[in-house]
Amino acid sequence: MKKLILSLSALALMIVISGCAPSSPAKTDPTLPAITDLRTISDMTQIAFEWNPISDERVSGYYLYRSNPNDNTQMNQIAKIKDRFATHYVDTGLIPSTEYKYELRTYDKNGNVSDRGDIVNASTTKLIESVSFTQAIYGLPKRVKILWRPHPDSRVASYLIERNDISSDKWYQIAEVKGRLNAEYIDDGLDSNHHYRYRILVKTLDGIVSKPSEVISAQTKALPNLVTNVQATTNLPKKITLNWDANMNEDFAHYNIYRASNDIFPLIKVTQTTATTYDDLINENGAQRYYKITAVDKDGLESPKQQISIVGSTLGYPKAPIITGATFNGIGIDLSWEGGSDARSVKYTITKSSSAGDEVISDIVGTSYSDSNIQLNMEYTYKIVGVDEYGISSLDSEKAVVVAK
Repeated sequence: MKKLILSLSALALMIVISGCAPSSPAKTDPTLPAITDLRTISDMTQIAFEWNPISDERVSGYYLYRSNPNDNTQMNQIAKIKDRFATHYVDTGLIPSTEYKYELRTYDKNGNVSDRGDIVNASTTKLIESVSFTQAIYGLPKRVKILWRPHPDSRVASYLIERNDISSDKWYQIAEVKGRLNAEYIDDGLDSNHHYRYRILVKTLDGIVSKPSEVISAQTKALPNLVTNVQATTNLPKKITLNWDANMNEDFAHYNIYRASNDIFPLIKVTQTTATTYDDLINENGAQRYYKITAVDKDGLESPKQQISIVGSTLGYPKAPIITGATFNGIGIDLSWEGGSDARSVKYTITKSSSAGDEVISDIVGTSYSDSNIQLNMEYTYKIVGVDEYGISSLDSEKAVVVAK
């Protein structure tokens, strides 16, 4: 069994070696017609050939040979033209500005080839140049405008625009502008106040791409300055007033004001203004709001928001009064109180309750009151509310209970 395996392996190796071995060269038949009139036309990456037709019926076609650009002494077959009536052929994919040697031989149905004919030298033309003039417009909002002079060569079909970040060595194609006479491209959606580099390559109708143009660069427009010194009031009734320093950008347009009701909810734009103050009317006492303000220029660019929200609030309720005395003096009930620790209350309202009903005594100035409208042997309950200069009432004081006896 082992011998069988070894035999099979040896046979397989012989087959592989035999398959890899070069085929024997074609035999030369000096009676076949040789090609002595090979003519060429060159382009950047291709060379076209033309020859006179062959009438010899023994000819089946043609072999085209070409030298290696790094070794002009060796000729290699590059094409088999399978029709003796053919008189044209184009060799493509060549290197621009490079010289090659060619020869064309006829062959017959048995693969025999003619004697060598004329060896011709042909050179590809130099690679097409890129555009000669380019310009990048500086300071546009979130975009860079690129201009160039249209290429004079009618073979140009389009322009390839490549971009490179100033901190990177890599280039990326961002657009292909079709049409030789087009001479502008606007690269938008860019970061503000950012530096970009560009270069342009031209592409021919045959798909040949030139080397890059000179590198041009531009910086996008900067954002407006951050709005500074934003302040929000905490002592005004039913409103919060915002103030901030004026923006000094020449093309300033307006301010955007953003607000949230707490520090968890997202900020929502509530208005825009050209003033440096804003009254946010809020029909609520002690309401707290969170604000950020931005500046916007005439191009719609918006400055960064403040890192931390500015907090303001409407004026809250006055502190509740504290009853310090409630006694029956034989003919009435004497009440006394303190106005609250914030001393905001300028007048007071007393609510009096008994089995006879409720009574409200308003607009009391001072911190004492004698109630003579009572009945003997009846229990009275008093609560006092402070009212500040804006008419905002405090919460009720602790109640005081007095029996008139």
